[in-house]
Amino acid sequence: MSPRSRDDARSSGRLGALAVSARRWPDLVTPLGRGVLLTGVVTLVVATTLNWQEFVQLGVAAIALVVLGLCWQALPGAPTASLVLRPSRLVEGGPTATAEVRVHAGAVPMLFPKVVVPVGPREVGIRLPFLGPYADHAATVALPALPRGVHPVGPVAHEKADPVGMVSRRVASGVPIELFVAPRVVELAVFAGGLTNDLDGATSQQLSMNDLAFHALREYAPGDDLRHVHWRSSAKAGELLVRQYHETRRGHVTILLDDCADSYTRLRDFELAVSVAASVALRAVRDDFDTYLRCGPHVARGRSAAAMTDASCRFVTTRDDAYAALSVEAAGTVGGTGLVVQVTGARRAGADLHAAVGSFGQGVDRLVLRADSEGRPATDDTAGVHQVVVPDLGLLPELMARGRR
Repeated sequence: MSPRSRDDARSSGRLGALAVSARRWPDLVTPLGRGVLLTGVVTLVVATTLNWQEFVQLGVAAIALVVLGLCWQALPGAPTASLVLRPSRLVEGGPTATAEVRVHAGAVPMLFPKVVVPVGPREVGIRLPFLGPYADHAATVALPALPRGVHPVGPVAHEKADPVGMVSRRVASGVPIELFVAPRVVELAVFAGGLTNDLDGATSQQLSMNDLAFHALREYAPGDDLRHVHWRSSAKAGELLVRQYHETRRGHVTILLDDCADSYTRLRDFELAVSVAASVALRAVRDDFDTYLRCGPHVARGRSAAAMTDASCRFVTTRDDAYAALSVEAAGTVGGTGLVVQVTGARRAGADLHAAVGSFGQGVDRLVLRADSEGRPATDDTAGVHQVVVPDLGLLPELMARGRR
C-alpha cells in the first residue's frame, strides 16, 4: 500500500468515526454542555422576542462553545495506551493485582485526562497530569479484588474532552488482557485415590498374561506363550502351569466436576466444588499422575499444574444437565483410567453418578466428593464406592486421609 493510500485510509477511518460520533452527538454533550446549550437557546428566543442585542450575543456565544466542543473531537492525533498486568494470575482472596497504564499522547494536548480501565464488570479511573503533544506517561492502577474467574482487563479508555468540558467522548485504545483468578486450594498430604505412585504403575483387578504384578498359576491353554510356563511348578504338578498377572497401568486420574446448577443447593457450593476439584488435580499432578480435569466444555489434561489452575478459572455452572454425555466423552478420550473422581453437590443422585462412571469400564476405582457448605463432614463406603461430604475446604485433607485406608 502506498503512503498516499495509507493516508486516505486513515482519513476515511477518522471521517467514519466522526460520522458515528455526529449521529450520537446528544450522548457526547456533557451535563454542563447541555445546560449551556439550553441557556443559549432560551437566551436567543428571549433576545429575539424583546430585541435585546446583548442577549443575542450571549446566546450565540453559549451555542458556539458547544459547537467548538464538537469540533474539538474532530482534531487528529488520537492518543494510544497499553496495559501491563502485575501479576496476571492471582488466587481468590489473596493479594490483588496492579495495572501499569502507558499513555502516548497524540498531536492535541491532553488537559488532565481521565483514564478508565475496565476490570470485568467494573471500572477503575485515574486522572493523569497535563500531557503535551506526543508526550509519554506511565501510571500504576490498583485493581479491585475479584472473584474466581477469567476477567478481561482493558482496553484502556480516555475521556477526550474540550478545554471547557462541553463535549466528552470515550476513546478506547489497546487490547484487553485476561486476568486469571484461581480458586483457593489446600495441600493434600496424600493423593486422593490412595494409589501407589511407582514405576510399575497402579495395579488393578484385571488379569493379564504379561505384566509385572504376579497373581497366580493356572493350567496351560492352547495359545499361551511358553515363556510364561513355570517349569518347576509344572514338574511337581505333572501338567503345564503358566503364570498369571495383575494388569498394571500408568497412573491415570480422571476428575469430573459437575457443572449442572441443579446439583448444588447453593451457589457457594459450586465454588467449593471447584476448589475441591482443583486441589485433587494439583495433588495428582504433583504425584506425577496423568491427570484429566473436566467441567462442562473446559478441559485440562497432562501433568501441568498451570494448565489445571487456568482451566479451573473458567469453570461455570449451566442449567443444562449434560453430565452423563460429558462423562461418556471423557471415557472415550482418556482410556485406561485407574481412578475416576466425581466432584458434585448434595442434590446429584447417586444413580446418575454410577451410570456416568460406567462408561469407564470394569476395574476402575471411584471416589465421590460432594460439596455441601451446610452439611456435616462424613465419609461413606457403601456399595463399594468411597464417598466424602465436604462442608469446608479446610476439612478436605482430613477427610481424604480417612479414605481408602
